[in-house]
Amino acid sequence: MKKWTRFGAAAILALTLCAVSGALLLACMRPMENRTCDLSLFWEGEAIPEGWVYDQKGWTVFTQEGDAVTELVPDGYAGFTGLGEFGQTFYFSRVMTEQVDSPILRLEPAERNFAVFLDGDLLYTDCPELDNRIGYLRLPVSEWFREEPVLVTLPRNYAGKTLTIAQSTDPDGGELQEPDTKVWPCVVTLYCGYAYESALVAESFQTAVPAALAFAAGTLLLGLFLWQAWQGRPVLDALCGGLLACFWLAGRLALSLLPNVSFGPLPVDAATMARELSLTLLLVFLGSRLTKWRRAAVWVFAGAQGAAAAALAVMEITEVLTLEFMMALPVVGLAGVSAALVCGTLEWKRSWFYRVFCPLTAAGAVLWAALGYWRFDGRSPGMLLYPLAGIMTAAALFTALAEAVRREITRRTEARLLAQRQELTQASYEAMRRQNEQVMMLRHDMVKHFLLLRQTTGDEKTAAYLDELIGKNEKIRPVVQSGNEMLDVILNGKLSAAADAGIAVEIARMEAPDKLPLSDAELCSLMMNLLDNAVEGASATGVERPYIKLHMGVTKHFFLLYCENSTTLDHIQKETAPGHGLGMKIIKQIVARYEDLLDTEYGTDHYSVKLAIPLD
Repeated sequence: MKKWTRFGAAAILALTLCAVSGALLLACMRPMENRTCDLSLFWEGEAIPEGWVYDQKGWTVFTQEGDAVTELVPDGYAGFTGLGEFGQTFYFSRVMTEQVDSPILRLEPAERNFAVFLDGDLLYTDCPELDNRIGYLRLPVSEWFREEPVLVTLPRNYAGKTLTIAQSTDPDGGELQEPDTKVWPCVVTLYCGYAYESALVAESFQTAVPAALAFAAGTLLLGLFLWQAWQGRPVLDALCGGLLACFWLAGRLALSLLPNVSFGPLPVDAATMARELSLTLLLVFLGSRLTKWRRAAVWVFAGAQGAAAAALAVMEITEVLTLEFMMALPVVGLAGVSAALVCGTLEWKRSWFYRVFCPLTAAGAVLWAALGYWRFDGRSPGMLLYPLAGIMTAAALFTALAEAVRREITRRTEARLLAQRQELTQASYEAMRRQNEQVMMLRHDMVKHFLLLRQTTGDEKTAAYLDELIGKNEKIRPVVQSGNEMLDVILNGKLSAAADAGIAVEIARMEAPDKLPLSDAELCSLMMNLLDNAVEGASATGVERPYIKLHMGVTKHFFLLYCENSTTLDHIQKETAPGHGLGMKIIKQIVARYEDLLDTEYGTDHYSVKLAIPLD
């Protein structure tokens, strides 16, 4: 009772500490109250939301050459026309009426250059060498695509003043002969500085925490793969899970930025490719845990996803990538993960992995939606696919690690039970051997006593009776005489016990060399477990005619052994279930050291074992 009390107190303390730590991490991953003002003319998301109404939000978009101002014409979808020439700088301006603390203006730059003015005073410019006055600017287009936004700190007394942003345009019209191409003012957001800093911290934690967990999971799975390879039983599931974690981590951290800095631009978007390859590996990994047609079905989707990723790489390299292909690409992955979830649900009863994975995925999806991170407008499959794939990846890696721990615990427990059974088997053999020796000694002593009595008696009837007893005693032989002393001891003891239990014993042939290549411990464990299994199977409830058939012989440098016993299908299914059949596992371990020549067969009413051991 005291042990359980101590354990309960320790468990409560550990769970409390984990809950507090988890709450702190979640708090860091959630930004403070978001005090922002979206001043953009665009809609949220990739596609235009239903019911979206264009709002110019007080902006005036124009070009200005000196004091001459030309207002541009809106198209109702955040675009404007009316440039006078290619490469002309345009302006968009509004009066700032919003009130936030520590104001920060955020501009999404892409390849454009900017200059920001407040009541005509310059606050920021990408090109300080130019004449930075409204009406005199000629901003060039940047030679690279900027990943980070432009942040401009506004003065505290910005409210009521006019914000003007100058933005560069394309210096040539491409195939256009006249400068009537549209321009789009960049995305503009006004932040509270404290909220923006909190959002940066939250974004960092949202990236760092999953990345750290993925790195840990990948390292453990790859370590497990190496450990299994060292033991001579490598499992590709662990390798696939480790690669999945690595590719997901690469996509999460956008590792394409590093080679771009060191070696110049890559022909493909490495972050996107890592994301698509991690999705392919996820389908391969989930398919490897399925059986029968379900495995083939998920692997077909994995192949389709891999082919789509390869097509994406080729199209990026050859510069023929289209928007239609990018919109259709998530459909393949979404079909694959949907098939994996359906097949995993069908595999529920026979697979421990899917009994854990499916509820974890469902719980993760519900939690993600409850936290407000999941926004799906029904038009962009990627908005549903990639968060779902991330949740499934996390669930798959966690379940794989949990299963690895479970398997190791089971393996260690089974190894301990096997060792105990082998010790019991050896002890049982020693008892049988001592009993056989005692019987032989008693028989030897009895013969001496009979001879002494025969020599001392003078009565003819008594003498004749003693002669008869001596003759019978000399004719007594063991039931089995194979030529191997250890086999004889085991077979005579076990078969006598089987006969006493009402099991018919049929011996077709019994021949064995006096010395087998097995050690005494191996031979003892092999025969004792084989005969114990046979007796147990023949004694099972429901057996109509209990019997054991034995055949042993030497043929072409092999010791051959055949053992068949009656049994029931229920007994066979029980013994082949996880955690049972220790005797058969010991037999397989021993035979595996000698070319592994073992075959088992069973029907509704019988079970047989055939094995061959090379004598060379």
